[in-house]
Amino acid sequence: MEQKTKLFIIPGWNGSRQTWSDFVSLAENDFEVEVIELPCFGDEPCPSSIWGVEEYSQFVKDKIISLKQVNQETILLGHSFGGQIATYLLAHEPNIVDKLILSGAAIYRRPESIRNEIFKFIAKSGKIVFSLPGLNKFAGFMRKLLYKSAGTGDYNKTTGIKREIFLKITKEDVSEFLPTIKIPTLVVWGDKDTFVSVKDGLEIAENIVGAKLEIIKGGTHGLHLWKKEELLNIIKTFSN
Repeated sequence: MEQKTKLFIIPGWNGSRQTWSDFVSLAENDFEVEVIELPCFGDEPCPSSIWGVEEYSQFVKDKIISLKQVNQETILLGHSFGGQIATYLLAHEPNIVDKLILSGAAIYRRPESIRNEIFKFIAKSGKIVFSLPGLNKFAGFMRKLLYKSAGTGDYNKTTGIKREIFLKITKEDVSEFLPTIKIPTLVVWGDKDTFVSVKDGLEIAENIVGAKLEIIKGGTHGLHLWKKEELLNIIKTFSN
């Protein structure tokens, strides 16, 4: 029997084997699939120190080396934060896999917008206002509302070292590594992605030599959840 191509998946922030289970069930007809759960997510405990992209990349490298078989064709799919890790990994370990897929990849970590700074100032100021007698019972609700408006929801859902890791990785722009990627690369995006703009997908594809770009109409950030058939068909074509 012909050996199946190994499809390694690095989930995004808060992703796990469970969140990818429906896609994996579909893809297993064509690929040998391995979801690499990252420390702090799924069954992997958080590290004892504050990791950045480099440390996560080393973790993924070790997993791939231990799981792939000799002469087996390998594809690495990085989604969102997983795409950030995959980009760093391929820049430093160019031959660790045969092909790369970046989906909704968080490659560009741009300085915070003025809007976010304003909202954060309001949120901090609100601590004083809502500490006044009669208003403190509204403080928690208003703080969540303000931070949600400022686009910092993931930050507020984390605590402890996981929050510190989030703060670190969201400041690590890995776009400088894109031109160093030399293996066949597929950039796939949903045109309705509100987490990472499709403009980033276009820019990523332009900066990787020979990269193929696929835009899924009506697709959001979680293509593996809501457009899994289309995503799989694109991956199958790319793998041949």
